[in-house]
Formats: sequence, C-alpha cells, structure tokens
Amino acid sequence: MPILPQMVLSVILKAWPLVLSLVYEVQCNHYLGKYANHWLVRLNEVFDFTPLEQGCADFHQGSGKGSAVSHPVPRLVRALLLKYLQALSLRQTEAEINLNLLARWFVGYSWLESPPDHTTLCRFELWVLRHQPDLFFNEVLQQVYQLYPEERQRLLLTDTFGMFVRGARTYTIELLRDLSRRLLADLEQFAPGQQQAVLAQLDEAALFGKEGDKITPALKAQERAQRLQQVANAALDLQAHLLALLSAPPFLCPEAETKLRLWLTAIAKVIEDETVVTPDPAQPNRRRIVERPHGKKGSYRIACANDLEGTYRDHGKGKAELQYNAGLLTSPRFIHETEVVTGAAPDPVTLPPMLESLHQQQGFFPPKVVGDQIYGAGKTRALVDQVSNGQTQLVALVPDYEKRTTRFVPADFTLAEDGLSLTCPNGVTTTKIYLKPGADGDEFRFTCHMCQGCPFWLSAQQLAANPSLPHCRTPDCKPKSHRQVFISHHRDYVLAALEYNQTEQFKQDIKQRPLIERIIFNLTHFFGARHAHSTGLLKANFQLRMAAAAFNLRQLVRLPRRPGLAAA
Repeated sequence: MPILPQMVLSVILKAWPLVLSLVYEVQCNHYLGKYANHWLVRLNEVFDFTPLEQGCADFHQGSGKGSAVSHPVPRLVRALLLKYLQALSLRQTEAEINLNLLARWFVGYSWLESPPDHTTLCRFELWVLRHQPDLFFNEVLQQVYQLYPEERQRLLLTDTFGMFVRGARTYTIELLRDLSRRLLADLEQFAPGQQQAVLAQLDEAALFGKEGDKITPALKAQERAQRLQQVANAALDLQAHLLALLSAPPFLCPEAETKLRLWLTAIAKVIEDETVVTPDPAQPNRRRIVERPHGKKGSYRIACANDLEGTYRDHGKGKAELQYNAGLLTSPRFIHETEVVTGAAPDPVTLPPMLESLHQQQGFFPPKVVGDQIYGAGKTRALVDQVSNGQTQLVALVPDYEKRTTRFVPADFTLAEDGLSLTCPNGVTTTKIYLKPGADGDEFRFTCHMCQGCPFWLSAQQLAANPSLPHCRTPDCKPKSHRQVFISHHRDYVLAALEYNQTEQFKQDIKQRPLIERIIFNLTHFFGARHAHSTGLLKANFQLRMAAAAFNLRQLVRLPRRPGLAAA
C-alpha cells in the first residue's frame, strides 16, 4: 500500500515544477544577496545587453522547421560572453552553466531548463563570426564611451604581441608534401577524372615517399638534401601538370579553380622562399634544388599547410616563432581597437588600420598615440597623419636619430628648399643625388675630395682619446670612400618629432607607454589571447576582439559605479 494516496501523489507531481521554480528563485535571491559584489551580478547591472540581442536576432536554433526555438538568442548572447569572460572552451562553458548557479542565473536558465550544449554554442559562435564579427566589441566600447566619455579624448597607447598559430612548423619536405596532398584532395573533390589524369603523370613515390622510408627528422644532412631535391622536383612537376590542366577550356567552377590556384601559389612560394632552383647539368630535363641557408630565406614564409596566413614572427629575441602579430590600441583602462596581421608583418603595419577602424566604428581619431621606438620612423608618422587627416599625433622616439651616438645623422644635415642639394655640418654642399626607387627617399653623396680637411673626419686615435667628439665619418672608412646620407621623403615628420621629443610634454607622454604591457598580460594570461583557437586571420581577429570585449567588460565591473546605462 503506498504511503500517500494516489490523488495526493498526482497533485504533488503536477505542482513539483512550480515548487522547484520557487526553490530556485529563493536560492537565487539568497545568492544574489550574499554575492551582490560578484562580477557577474555587477555586470548584469552596468551593461545593457539589448543591442547585442537585437544584433543577433536573425539567429534561431530550433529542432526542425516550424518548431519552437530551444535556446533564445538573449541566452546564447550571454553564454558566448561568459565563454570569453572566463576564457573557457565550448565544453567548459557548457559545464560552467550546468554546475555554477550564478552562471546559470546570469545566462538566464532555471533548474528545470537544459542549458545549451557545446554544439549549439559552436553554431551560434560561427554565426556571429560570419554575420556580426564586430558587434560585441563595438557595442561594449560604445557603452564604455557613454559611461566614460573622457575616454574619447585620452592619449592612447599602441603595441603588438605574438599570438601563436594553431599549427606546427615543419621541414620543407613535409610542408611540400602536405600542400600537395591538399591540392590533390581538392582536385579529387571537384574533378575526380582530372585527378586520375594528373596522378597518371605524377611520380607519387618521389613526392610522398614509399612505405618503410625513414622519417625526415631521422635523415642525415646529405640524405635530407637528396630527399628535398626529389620531393621539390615532384612538387614542381605536379604544379606544371595542373597549370596545364587549368589553362585548357574551363572544367571547374570559379570557386574550385580559385582554391586550386591558392594551393599552387603556396607550393611555388615555399619552393622560392626555402630553396634555390637551378638547371641540373647532369640531367637536362631536371632541376638542381638546394635549401637556402638560414638568414637567406624569403620573407612572409609559409610555415604550415593548414594555415597559409601564419608566418614566422621575429621580435628581436633571436628566435622566430610561428605566430600572428596582434596589435592593440588602448588607453590605460580600456582597449579601443585591435588588428591581427601575419607574423612576418612589422609592428607599425597594424596602427593605420586600427585608426581607420576606430574612426569608422566610433567616429573619432585620438589626439595622440604613444608607441615604442619601432613606430617612430617617418613613414609610419606620415601614414598616421594621412589616415587621421592630421588629427592624431604619433609620439615615439625616432629610430637611428636618438641613439646614444656622436656620429652625425641625416637630421644634422640641411636640405635645400628645392630638395636638390644637401649641406653638411661643416658647411659643404653637395648636389650629387642618387634616387632610391621604393626606398621612400633619396641618397646624397659627399665625395672624399669634398671632405678633405674636414675637422669632423677624425682618426681612430682621436676618437679613442675622446669618444664624445662629434664626427661624420667612421675611423675605419677608406681614404677615397664617399659619405652617403639618406634623406627620407618624410624628413619633415622626423624633424618635427625630434623637436617635440625635447619638450617636457613628450617626457610625460612617453611615461605612459609601459601601461599597455599590463593590458597585454591580461589578454594573454587571463583572456586566452596567447594562442589562436582556429586557423586563419579572420578567426584570429574575431577571437582577439571578443577577448578585448571581455576585458573591457571586466574593467567596467572593476571601476567605481557611475550613473549611466543599466540593464533592463
């Protein structure tokens, strides 16, 4: 006999969801009272999620056509933010919402509702990447400006850091094999018959090796050189066969042809950057292929087949890493703009696009941007001035001009107004100009006859006795050598910077530059920006912008409360 009558059990079961909802509400109220200063509670108070929900309103996740939406967009928006606020993976985000009561409350689920699983979160994140990649970052920044309008007028800081590519560096041999495999796989997908025709002309054993061959790392130097020649020759043959195929009447859709040509270009670039190809005198129809020595290889080198946009980043530490170059534009408190470029791109490349994007998205240029010495070249200053229409001043030391040296630099020479003559500190004028195409400047030459008897042409003994003496030529230069002075087309920017850098205001500005290091440390150690989660610059940019949005939200929570927007 049951302990309770059937009617009572039926009533209890019907009312059980309501009872659990009441218990959940009581428990939530208890937690919210006890943890009123928790960052999730504070974030819910200071940030308005409505614009994000409206921007993602076109995404719907249902179980089938015409079915009810299983996870509303407002909840998915908060779940995605939670992922980046705590630098979690998709599976960790799913577990956090399931197990953490405050996280469940923040996202908007009760005890009886099932939170989204990692696959649903993944679909939503991919949708945001494709349709609204800048929405979260820009909306967070707009609300920052509404709460802290002085941020628009603050001096901004810029720097870059390395974001590791989701891939591994490998031997040139294996890289060519990987690229060739991907090329043949795509050809099989789009045109299986044509792939068989290419394979019939290809020496697959030479390209991909045979069963029982030694792995590449186990080869001795001479064996590795022989295998590289064999594989690279086969890869070039594959390239030639496919180019001949593509030059025939079209048999592929434009998208497929574009993809195949991408792989062909990658193979050609790897061979050009990593090797020297010459005709083989012993075999007239073959090529002699030798790997280039370190330091003589090409720039923007492809490093792995799964990410052609990932290149080596050498940041002056003597070791090149397979990384993206991630640029930031920040104030001491908030991140205002981001830009991710390939690792081999120099740091200053990121600054003009960030200024353009900041103006397009937020409607202003900062009054000043402070960077380290690598940003101080005349070309970068000219680009910043051009992009900002003269509204942004770049503050940085000038490379090669402000080093601790007593030898005269180009700024010590006087350029004529017409730009056709140059006068040295000793008053000697030259009109010998040598154009430097692509170098953003011209070279003036002072001959040895012009410099005869110059008091600034010091001997090695004079400099050894007094190293602080100003001088023009180095003591080891030959008696009949020339003194060459490169005058940049951006000389006016350099001279203006040198003048400003002597002021007290410059000293105050440059003191703030190290503050960006704290923000970089936070992004790389607490917001998951050190390693790219996916491949390609598009996804790396999205990841960094989401991490930056999360950092800005955390800053909003940490700073003292201010009257402003509040969540509905």
